[in-house]
Amino acid sequence: MMMFKCRATLAVLTVGVTMLTGGSVFSAEKDQTATVPATVSFAGAEEPIAIDRVNPADATTKDPAAPANMRKAGMPLTIDYASPWRFKTQKVSLVDRTYVAERDLFAGKEVANHVQVTDQREKLDGWELQIRQAKPFTHTSGAELKGAKLHVGATSVKSAVEGTLVMPSKSAITLNDEFARLASAKAGDGYGTSSLSMADVKLTVPGQVKKLAGNYSSEVVYKLLAAPTGA
Repeated sequence: MMMFKCRATLAVLTVGVTMLTGGSVFSAEKDQTATVPATVSFAGAEEPIAIDRVNPADATTKDPAAPANMRKAGMPLTIDYASPWRFKTQKVSLVDRTYVAERDLFAGKEVANHVQVTDQREKLDGWELQIRQAKPFTHTSGAELKGAKLHVGATSVKSAVEGTLVMPSKSAITLNDEFARLASAKAGDGYGTSSLSMADVKLTVPGQVKKLAGNYSSEVVYKLLAAPTGA
């Protein structure tokens, strides 16, 4: 009788150990993943908004104290801002002279003279910016400063939208009354705000022409085309 009880007890202990360690004989479950689509579509464009003047050095920062936009109402394709060209007061000279325009100001700091274009159209048709001198330099008395010419030298572009491409003119431009291409964006490019900086804006004046004391003025005109001309 004593021997039977010992065997029974051993059997119970054996079963207990098997139950406690039984989980270790199964492999761990593998991680599971699920993939779902994420989509977005665009159709048309929002109502155009008036764009603030941006820093021509990076085209992303705005200056709340900057001069007002040239156009307050939003439009799909706009010239937002253009620097005035100021050549200070000069001494009368009988020698041919070249005068360099004062630099513009942005947030109280000097920046290159520039013109800002924004394209808010969804079709990415591209655009072209042209420039001309509308009239000769004329004195307040009506006398013309004969032979005086405006010149735009090296240009560069900064765009707020990464990857957009705007091509400035490859050569210097001497302005006259005919439009010349200053910059262009081919179809698929030019979206968003781009600022075209002019490193050199110069005025050449012959020495042997009559110059009156007082103010002379002219006008520079920009024209923005809704597609590049390809010329």
